[in-house]
Amino acid sequence: MNQILELADLGVTPLWAPPHALRRDVTGVTTADMENPSTYLSPGEIVLTGLVWWQPNRRGTARAFVSAVRAAGAVALIAGEGVHGTIPDELVDACRNHELPLFSVPQSTTFRTILERVYVRLWSTIRESDAPALPSIVRDELLDGISSETDIDAVLKTAVERLELPELTLVSPVGRVIASSTPPTTGRLQGTLVPVASSRESPFDGWWLRTSETVDTHHWPVLNELAALLSTKLAQHRERLAVCGTAAAALLAELETKDTSAISEIVQACGLPADAPLTPIVVRTPGAPATWAVDAANELLAACGVQFAVCLGGTAESVGIVAAPPDQLASLLSEHLPPLQRLVDVTLAVGVGPSAPPSDLASALRGARYLADAAERRSGAAPRICTDSALTSLSTLLEGLPAPVSHAFQMHTIGPVIKYDTAKGSHLLLTLATFLENGASWTRTAAALHMHVNTVHYRIERAEALTGRRVSDPDDRNDLCTALILHQQSTARNRQTQQAG
Repeated sequence: MNQILELADLGVTPLWAPPHALRRDVTGVTTADMENPSTYLSPGEIVLTGLVWWQPNRRGTARAFVSAVRAAGAVALIAGEGVHGTIPDELVDACRNHELPLFSVPQSTTFRTILERVYVRLWSTIRESDAPALPSIVRDELLDGISSETDIDAVLKTAVERLELPELTLVSPVGRVIASSTPPTTGRLQGTLVPVASSRESPFDGWWLRTSETVDTHHWPVLNELAALLSTKLAQHRERLAVCGTAAAALLAELETKDTSAISEIVQACGLPADAPLTPIVVRTPGAPATWAVDAANELLAACGVQFAVCLGGTAESVGIVAAPPDQLASLLSEHLPPLQRLVDVTLAVGVGPSAPPSDLASALRGARYLADAAERRSGAAPRICTDSALTSLSTLLEGLPAPVSHAFQMHTIGPVIKYDTAKGSHLLLTLATFLENGASWTRTAAALHMHVNTVHYRIERAEALTGRRVSDPDDRNDLCTALILHQQSTARNRQTQQAG
């Protein structure tokens, strides 16, 4: 009963409410405006009355009403001032005599408002164990918002106001704000997280309901039921992604046929502009289930705030078609990929192809796949994103070369040197690499390796004999430089794999 005093903002004013009478437990709220409502009351209820039954010229009506209400087990009476303009002294005296707390409420406050507030305040304790966690009046209002075109922000705001919860934010697995009851603040809030749906296809899938501050355990049933209501919106979101994904898959199939007559219509079905350049991206999640790559791309591109459609592109690979320039997209991806990477142990790799008109996307997609190969083979902990603008050297160009091709080229060029070093314990490969790095200068190579120039000559001549290539020949020197770069890249990848293992 003490919580009734917290309704002062609604104009609810105690007329007789001693502390000892406010310790009673409440089981519900009801309205009554007949002279003897006892038949319709249950023990522990608060009674709201508009005093329609009270007549000034009939003494004893207030005493009889209060006696009946108290005998039925009511714990308080809230009387409205709308009919008579004030609460009669006779009613105050009767409540005092029967020790029934009495409160007044102004005409400007509706009984519905009081009913909602009281039920919300007391619902977690008065509801039966198998009853819904949300009062039906609040649940219905939230469902109306969810089933309509109302923004989720407005639904969350309603939930905060009606359920007296901390501020609420709907977030993705990486904390991307989807909706909020209040303008989101900078920084990560350390509140309570409740999953909107129990089933998740991958670590990148799903929504979470987050409170602005940690809540007590009695709020959990309310938050869980609110999250269950919002799962309808999540299902609609997933359906929209699936529709766009089906259109994107149709677009890839159409590009394979080289028939561009239907391209424009399919691009529009993807939710993308058909009259502007588009940028393909390829996202890889090596070793992960097939759906992970699609979910990762959907979350990554949603965080970038661009128009996109994503579909499965191959084993642990997804393809995204994006309405954004490659350089701008690469910058956004570099910002949003690290939080995504922290969710999983598998290494995410992203290739960003050049932009192209919809009808020319096939070649741009081939470029994106090559760049994804390059990103996947990169070593180090930096975000693995590769764009065509990053192909500024022979080294970056070679990063996308398939591993079997790279290995075959190395074996046919410097393979004999590697085998000789392994068998003899010599350092011909190191000498050759240093020699080429120093512009084929004998003296600089000798200084770098701290050896005599004659020793450098001997080792280079031995390497030439083993490889069948002359360092003085420009073409042969290019072959050797290419093979050495590929060898360095594969060695770095093998070292990283061993460290990870």
